[in-house]
Amino acid sequence: MGIFSKIKDALHKTSEKISVAVAGKRVDENFSQDIEDALIMADTGVKTAEELTSKIMDRKFSRDATDIDIKQFLADEIASLLKPYESDFFEQEPTHNPEIVLVIGVNGNGKTTCVAKMANLFKQYNPLLVAADTFRAAAVEQLKFWADKVGVDICVAPNGADAAGLVYSAIEQARANKNGIVLIDTAGRMQNRDDLLAELEKIKRVIKKHDESAPHKTILVLDGLTGQAAHSQVDVFLKRIGIDGVIITKLDGTAKGGALVSLTREYDIPVFAIGIGEGIDDLKPFRAEDFSKALIGVE
Repeated sequence: MGIFSKIKDALHKTSEKISVAVAGKRVDENFSQDIEDALIMADTGVKTAEELTSKIMDRKFSRDATDIDIKQFLADEIASLLKPYESDFFEQEPTHNPEIVLVIGVNGNGKTTCVAKMANLFKQYNPLLVAADTFRAAAVEQLKFWADKVGVDICVAPNGADAAGLVYSAIEQARANKNGIVLIDTAGRMQNRDDLLAELEKIKRVIKKHDESAPHKTILVLDGLTGQAAHSQVDVFLKRIGIDGVIITKLDGTAKGGALVSLTREYDIPVFAIGIGEGIDDLKPFRAEDFSKALIGVE
């Protein structure tokens, strides 16, 4: 399957809601309520749903307008909203020696597999993976498996070791071995646990001992299945740790794909990539037009 086809297939649960709301309808008052409800159910957020519905009604479609006409208009409007949040993160060459990327998020959001998929995208720069989730042996073993599968270096420590100390040693190792990018997988941090967030802050302080400008990117991994609940995660991590961008995983199983629209608009934060499957190649750089067409179900 091509990239767009895979994204469209991943978002089909969301696009089905829109298609049902549009199918065989005229753009009248009844339609207005149907499409607004469908957008809210897709988790675009109430404000965005109201704005998009208003734009459709203001467009004054002719009586013979087709489902495709309406859906294409809606996809174009959403693409316009999302375009400012595209990023060329995965197309950029590392500008530091090494480029240090801190990957954070709560347990279950898919951080570890996401780090492995990022390593695959950055493979030409000889990435080093850091298994800094030192209190969860399964996470370390999972990352070791992926490092072997992708064919990249990994830095690990004994179970229960100090994560910040491991990170410090890993950066030294990366410089010695000329790894161009360091990808740090951290333990899951519930956004309401102050002590766990403090450990992340410690890791950031240790990184800065190597390079005051680092981490050069701090990426929050969000689970696409959580919909609007992801807002509380962004809110806390943004204030306590700082975030340069997000990656949305598990879009292949969600009917709440519209949450990405409300997240970007509320927090004005880039989307680096989206996860559309479990394969090593199923992390794709975010592109507003492709996402919007897939979200609405435009062919």
